[in-house]
Amino acid sequence: MEHTLTVLLRRDPSRDRRENRIAFEGYEVLWPDGRPISVGFDAFCRQGQRLLGLGRYLAGSQERVVDLVCMPLAGREAPFNRLPGHRVRRLCLRRTGRQGRLYFLDGTPTTIVLELDRDEPRLLQWFGLPDLGDGESRWFDLAARSVETERLACCAG
Repeated sequence: MEHTLTVLLRRDPSRDRRENRIAFEGYEVLWPDGRPISVGFDAFCRQGQRLLGLGRYLAGSQERVVDLVCMPLAGREAPFNRLPGHRVRRLCLRRTGRQGRLYFLDGTPTTIVLELDRDEPRLLQWFGLPDLGDGESRWFDLAARSVETERLACCAG
């Protein structure tokens, strides 16, 4: 059963940085009405930017409203979910203590670390972190779709 979370991602060059030779572009993560989301990440690597349709895909805009679609899986080897016209990435959330880190399919850790005592409860629930016990993992496919694009496609027909 897929879960959707709508967020506004606003470009913020002051959050740009390099970590271990990887460039990250900075963004504010907000609710669609512009309220900040309490979350411990504020930048995305090239893979994250492409998945979310950011960077050069903003087409001159500084922000984008995105539906994040999480499709929980029975395990790593489950068939891949496909959303025509959208990138889908397989990720794993691993809980250690009060934190959960996202990992790519090949086991490489991302810089995204969620914390039960810091991050927005609604966001943590969307990821499923509160449901995991210490040492447990959850695999899921993640996709993003631009809300504006979906609305235009809906209204054009």
